[in-house]
Amino acid sequence: MTIRPDSAGTAVVGFDPVDRRWLPEPEATSLSFATAPELDGELLVDPAARDAAATDLGNIADRRPCAVLRPGSADDVAAMIRFCRAYAITVSTRGQAHTTYGQALSAGLVIETRYLDRIHSLGPELAEVDAGILWKDLVTAAFEHSRTPPAVTGYTALTVGGTLSMGGLGGLVGGLRSGLQVDHVRELEVVTGAGEIERCSPGRNPELFEAVLGGLGQCGVITKAVVELVPARERARTYVLGYTDNAAFFRDLHEVIDRPGIDHVYAELYPPGADPTHKLYATVFYNEGTPPNDEAATGGLSVEPVVDDTGYLDYVFSIDTFVDDMRENVSWDRLLKPWYDVWLPGSAIENYVAEVHPALTPRDIGPYGISLIYPQRRKHLTRPYPRVPEPDGSSWVFVLDLNTTSAEPGPDPVFVEEMLDRNARMFSRARDEFGAVLYPIGSVRFTAEDWRTHYGERWPAFCAAKTKFDPGGVLCPGPGIFPNN
Repeated sequence: MTIRPDSAGTAVVGFDPVDRRWLPEPEATSLSFATAPELDGELLVDPAARDAAATDLGNIADRRPCAVLRPGSADDVAAMIRFCRAYAITVSTRGQAHTTYGQALSAGLVIETRYLDRIHSLGPELAEVDAGILWKDLVTAAFEHSRTPPAVTGYTALTVGGTLSMGGLGGLVGGLRSGLQVDHVRELEVVTGAGEIERCSPGRNPELFEAVLGGLGQCGVITKAVVELVPARERARTYVLGYTDNAAFFRDLHEVIDRPGIDHVYAELYPPGADPTHKLYATVFYNEGTPPNDEAATGGLSVEPVVDDTGYLDYVFSIDTFVDDMRENVSWDRLLKPWYDVWLPGSAIENYVAEVHPALTPRDIGPYGISLIYPQRRKHLTRPYPRVPEPDGSSWVFVLDLNTTSAEPGPDPVFVEEMLDRNARMFSRARDEFGAVLYPIGSVRFTAEDWRTHYGERWPAFCAAKTKFDPGGVLCPGPGIFPNN
């Protein structure tokens, strides 16, 4: 067992549930002292470790944990969850903390799953990996064998367990033909809120399997995943098309996403006055010697494309390269990021953007932010979570992101409140008038009643799974779905 010393240099070995504090040694007068479990990894209570786990990408919420676990095994996760359940200590799971409104924070224990980071096996069709492995590392390893995950996030320095807990949007690979990342999981190893290590799949404990994928960490901690792999192409040719007219943009967007030769599509929006205001990216993956037919890809569209042709890995890691540059040059990790992220029905996306876009200002995006649209073919969404809009006759649903950033690093309470109020107004109208559903990585104030509305007819099943798999109600209090935990 390795337990990091506290600031006084004395090894911490237990918890006092009366004073609600970790103790450096059993105190003679502390009859309630409880010895911490033996661990393969580290239990940290020093101020630096706790401060580092007190916020997330958004830098808006702040919740300092009482301890941080860097697990050496799933057994560590199970032991600490059992310990925390016994003493009513809340537990959150932290991968890369890429949420923006405190979803992965807890005043209790934070489990840093990125320390579970092994690729256990990699074959032609499947890879078994720890929850803390980064998608970037899995993509790189798989590509050495000409394989790739069917859906890859736009930013790939995220943990497998983290994105599977949220849904896993295919930002640069997937979407048109592949569904979300949760749609390509064959099996999971999960530590439940009761501290039990379970294997689950569609045919083995399917209730747990479905509750954990896209379940926002409410029913269990993913410690391993068996995910699908498919053949990878060597290159990516992207056609970039710019627009200043909303209707023309959407005509071409709807045309392109139904073209059989196009493998991936996403779009960017810029505030009014920019040129262009809408930018469409359509990508074809191909092997050397068999380049795509440019006319078949973009012929008949409203504008002529600019062609960007790169290697597959350069394409997949393009946003990582962009973020790494901002991290080095503009203090990216310290910028405030009050993001707004929603699912919209296919029948509503054009009208919603036509209403929202003209009101966007440079402040709504920020100097380092971006607004994005991702199409998703509905028939490929096979899991009950994450929640998406109700069927509306369209084959498509769309994610709209306003990835707002502050102009400068550091606190700015006025800016934060302004953007949180904006997000609340926008979401209320999007939900009530356009049938939108929250994609809960962003910064939208949500009450318990909002969550019941969010889950709709799935709410009773979700509550039942929470009760069954997290009977102490200790897991993942950050989103506020169950206000008593």
